[in-house]
Amino acid sequence: MSEDRSTNIESVHSLEEDEITQTRTKSQCHQDKETGIAKNGSFKELAHTDSASATSDSDIDQDDKPHMDYPDGGLKASTIVLACWIGFVSNFGLINSTGAIESRVQQYILTENTATEISWIFSIFSFVAFGCNLISGRLFDKYGAKTISIIGSILLVGGLFATANCRTLVEFILGFGICCGVGCALLMAPNVSVIGHYFDKHRGIAMGIAMSGASVGGIVWPLLCLGLYGKVGYTWTIRILAFAMLLLLGIYCILIDDRRKEVAQYSTELKAQRLREREKLGICEVSFSRKVANKMFLTRKLLSTAHKIQDAVDFSMLRDLTYDFLVLGVFLNEFSLLLVFTYIPTYAISENFSQSTGLLALIIVNATGVVGRYVPSYIADKYGNFNIITVSSFFMSCFIFVLWVPFGKYYGCFMTFAGLFGVACASTLVLTPLCTSEISEPQNYGKAYGTCYFFCAFGNLISLPIGMALTGSNGNYRNMAIFNGVTSAIGTIAFASARYRLGGFKLVAV
Repeated sequence: MSEDRSTNIESVHSLEEDEITQTRTKSQCHQDKETGIAKNGSFKELAHTDSASATSDSDIDQDDKPHMDYPDGGLKASTIVLACWIGFVSNFGLINSTGAIESRVQQYILTENTATEISWIFSIFSFVAFGCNLISGRLFDKYGAKTISIIGSILLVGGLFATANCRTLVEFILGFGICCGVGCALLMAPNVSVIGHYFDKHRGIAMGIAMSGASVGGIVWPLLCLGLYGKVGYTWTIRILAFAMLLLLGIYCILIDDRRKEVAQYSTELKAQRLREREKLGICEVSFSRKVANKMFLTRKLLSTAHKIQDAVDFSMLRDLTYDFLVLGVFLNEFSLLLVFTYIPTYAISENFSQSTGLLALIIVNATGVVGRYVPSYIADKYGNFNIITVSSFFMSCFIFVLWVPFGKYYGCFMTFAGLFGVACASTLVLTPLCTSEISEPQNYGKAYGTCYFFCAFGNLISLPIGMALTGSNGNYRNMAIFNGVTSAIGTIAFASARYRLGGFKLVAV
């Protein structure tokens, strides 16, 4: 990717009082001398000819290509896995437990608001949490894990304390939707990306262990709400939740770390190698007047600013069709599972089950997710990340159409669906960062994941209101379940398309 942009990069070798030195290719120098452009002056600038722009990856000697060394184990790497596990308990654990908060708010707090209006609280929360991954990923790549983890922890804990005191729709949107959402976003990039700094061969199993914390959090937090709502009420239940988050995130911020220096060195070695390849074309010096030099310097600054914005957004990743299919699959997958995590307690109530049954179903989804996060990631190390995420998404669709849609009104089938769906959806969640890192370079792990979830965030923003609109005024959740299955099925096709581009129809690990 960086090779494709090499023709647009300028390299300044020295900037003195009257002299800024850069370079030009020999063919250009010959043309410049013939036209009289190369005269006395002080600006020597690097420019690339068509032959330089034609340099491709195939011209690079693969034997000399720099390699990134990974610990793949040891005390430090194990500590990072523990830190990420704690982070997932707090961060994704809360995301997986929104249904426990939504059902209480809808029944006892915002009784004068419609279900569709209330859905915007949690859709905005999901949109901000995943959409700001675009910024979070860039900040992680630039400033490292610890700094943004501390800021994210403060916002998440503070947002929960504010949520405990909310009594109006606007207050919930500001306190939970935005404040907690931004906090989760800042914590998300380090959680999912720092594993890639320490593991290569065993990255899948390490990520599976760390992401099992999301399911543990999805069990613990609904259980906490279920046990405390009837004893201390909504306000103190959320406050106790916030204090628990404060303790866990404090430990997390102490333990979390990254290998930015090693990754930066690896990136520098890659750039140096590319420079050596361009030097084979030959270079010479050409001069420009000081006035021209100043204009070109200002142009460089403007281009540099534009490149920084591009790096933050990094839509250039969309040039890779494999990445596009992966993003589409994750987009639709998130669309589907968010509806389940948020509305499965409310669905239970609509089918005349108790609120405790609804929360129990949510707990089962997250409990079986522990298996779904560990076993598939272990298998993926052998059989390939894209293979396993495609199979997992396929089973998600099957469970929705075979169990939930026709038999969800029966207690046994409802609980069976909750357990099986939890395994399948947790598999897709744990494999998503592994798939994005598989088709990106180490220094771009954060951006690849963040850019992916930037697009997914828009699906999260509209999924809950659409789901509630489909239930209609009579609260028929069957339509929402069918819609859920359709989005999951199309997502499976997208995952399969990405897998096909990597391995075709061959039975290979990709």
